[in-house]
Amino acid sequence: MPAVAVEFGEIVVADEAIVMPAIPAEPVQRLRAATRTAIGRVVGEDQVPEDPSRYRPHVSVAYLTTDGPAEPYIQAVRSIAPEPAVVTITHVDLIEMHRDRRMYEWQVVARMPLG
Repeated sequence: MPAVAVEFGEIVVADEAIVMPAIPAEPVQRLRAATRTAIGRVVGEDQVPEDPSRYRPHVSVAYLTTDGPAEPYIQAVRSIAPEPAVVTITHVDLIEMHRDRRMYEWQVVARMPLG
């Protein structure tokens, strides 16, 4: 698959995180779908976790770890206007990920170059 160029600019307060969505999302979604298909062929489709339709390509800025009002975060996000950043995705990392210590941690298992 070819390398994918996307832009990150808008900041969004989501349910559990503050994120910057990838624009356009579709090339990253296609890349992820192809990766999931390849993994499924190796380990079996029933072994590939997560519902692919729920995936929203993004960069996480912060995680919200306690219950409370979203308004202070929304106001903080509205007060800044970051310059959009264009990023070219040149490879896909296959990772082993967990949250055993209440945070995301991962180890790269393999890297697949694009292009």
